[in-house]
Amino acid sequence: MKIHDYLEYLWFSKKESEIYLALYKLWTQPASIVAKYIWFERTYTYKALNDFAEKNLLSVTEKNWIKHFFIPDISVLKKYLQNQKERYGKMEENFHMIETELLQYDKKFSTKLPKINIHDWHESIKNLYEDILEEVLGNGYISIKMFASNTVMSQDWRNENKNNYTRDFFEKMKLNNVHVDTFLGNWIWIMESIWKTQDLNELANLPASNSSIQIFVVWKIVYILIFKEIPYGIRFDSEDLARALHFLFENLKV
Repeated sequence: MKIHDYLEYLWFSKKESEIYLALYKLWTQPASIVAKYIWFERTYTYKALNDFAEKNLLSVTEKNWIKHFFIPDISVLKKYLQNQKERYGKMEENFHMIETELLQYDKKFSTKLPKINIHDWHESIKNLYEDILEEVLGNGYISIKMFASNTVMSQDWRNENKNNYTRDFFEKMKLNNVHVDTFLGNWIWIMESIWKTQDLNELANLPASNSSIQIFVVWKIVYILIFKEIPYGIRFDSEDLARALHFLFENLKV
């Protein structure tokens, strides 16, 4: 292993390695001589040498009121390495203390932020529907809310319909007596009217192309799925967003 590489393991920068090795070759010298020897800026060299002194990697003496630096013995590197080893050993022993504190901090503040997971491409969208099923059936919910676009222009019979993505999604909802209170945005070009339905057979054939959209509200979780050339979906674990959508759906005049 080269000396420079070894010093880098001790967190020396390339310039610091040059300065340290130059001082070792020159023995006892002021910063100006060391800087001149390696063509470095004097102020930077002086600062680096002082930093080494603070870490006990070299010693300092004065001649004619000028600081001179020297490395008494190369064993100072070994001693420095041993000190670092002991330091990190103590840090490792005490890690559980800061770990507990950080976890408390995380629990205190991160819970205020919504958790967001983004899914894209076809297989990932299928998995997102499976996630909705797990949330509904796993928690024993008997009713969820949904909004979906259902315009003529969002239908593309050459493309997959929603049932291809959901596999047996609505069939399982039906078997488990889960009501899907759904609001459909209907018309030809853009959504201009809203209908309400709970017909799972109708929902299974909703369009899944041309920017059609479905929104599911499952208690405190909101799922948004948008079907473009590359379909994508988002899961929001946000009680605030879910509460707002629950209120909106419950007060829609259909």
